[in-house]
Amino acid sequence: MTTLGFHYFPDDTHYRAADLQAWLPELKALGAQWLTVLGALTRAVPEPFIQGLKQVGIEPIIHIPATPIRAIDPALLNPLLTTYARWGVRYVSVFTEPNARASWAQAEWGKTALVDRFLDIVIPVLQAQVSAGLEPVFPALKAGGDYWDTAFLEAALAGLTRRNQAELARQLTFAVNLWTFNRPTNWGAGGLKRWPQARPYLTPLGVQDQRGFRLFDWYNEIVEARTGELRPFICLAGGPRLGDKMDSAMPPVDDVRHASCTQEIAQMISANELPVNLKSVNLWLLAAPESSPFAGEAWYRTDGSTLPAVDALKRWAVQSRKPKSTARGKAADIDHLAGQPKTLKHYLLLPTFEWGVSEWHWNASLDFVKAHRPLCGFSLEEAAQAKHVTLFGNEQGIGRDVEAALRKAGCVVERVSG
Repeated sequence: MTTLGFHYFPDDTHYRAADLQAWLPELKALGAQWLTVLGALTRAVPEPFIQGLKQVGIEPIIHIPATPIRAIDPALLNPLLTTYARWGVRYVSVFTEPNARASWAQAEWGKTALVDRFLDIVIPVLQAQVSAGLEPVFPALKAGGDYWDTAFLEAALAGLTRRNQAELARQLTFAVNLWTFNRPTNWGAGGLKRWPQARPYLTPLGVQDQRGFRLFDWYNEIVEARTGELRPFICLAGGPRLGDKMDSAMPPVDDVRHASCTQEIAQMISANELPVNLKSVNLWLLAAPESSPFAGEAWYRTDGSTLPAVDALKRWAVQSRKPKSTARGKAADIDHLAGQPKTLKHYLLLPTFEWGVSEWHWNASLDFVKAHRPLCGFSLEEAAQAKHVTLFGNEQGIGRDVEAALRKAGCVVERVSG
């Protein structure tokens, strides 16, 4: 089950007691259950900060960028990992975006066999994580990247098998960065199976690729094919970034689109529409110092102002604690329609929630609508007048009581999802 989190500051200096006291209430109000915090090889994130998070049910992910990428002295790394494990940390992700030129020293990037050289460096780190009692975490790749990320992941997993490390591969948790960029949140949904024309470094016009929030669909295909099973994903950072204009065919992310996109992701989480092996979606970026190059992307500003997404997510967090509503209307409201003639042929019933209509469900249903051309809507009473009713989404969106009531009303009922 996926739950929501945040990426904390873009530095490793905000771990005082006062910081913890200031941010815990906000994190809880936002519905956060995870927090990515930056660490270093030379010192640990303070134990009181980690324990303070865990005491209120927030799972810390320690990210140690360790750039430029190079072999790490076990005498430096192993005591650090052991300490984190003793404090109850489960996930420490070492390195960042090994398929990006910026993560390497210039001379190292230019050498051949990049993936094999990275495996030489990362395998001892993964083994040290296992020995310390941590989950071994394969570092997050850059979507696309200078070395195409899906090709890098495929080659890395193949390389682990070739090196007789298949068992280690089957233990891996995969760190990911799930940026939406300035694309819709369903960009690339379905992975390569749905978009077989996508190729490394070449995405034809009208074809979608992995460079979007649904990157996990593409990685799941590769990981399952190489390890024989789905493995856990943890998101270090993701969602929309204010000002992002990666895709020139679409408008940049302004504060309105930022809030809307955030709501869509939160709604997917509420409706259990994300893969069960995606453990967290940690949104970027909680806060940053005024001097940081990322200050303009922070949700909380140094002048005391916040992005609109803060209030939107707080409302979502309140609503998510309440019982979920189903399609508009109650099952009992259609009892009088049992035995009545059916005036409609086919109706697609979409869910509604207390916070409104789910844009994800609407977008995800488009292929079904194009193929079957049903009447679409949110009204249970309208649906009960159809011979054939298709329920779109899981039982959290449209409950079993609605399904049973429609059958009692004489409808042929089926359920599909995105």
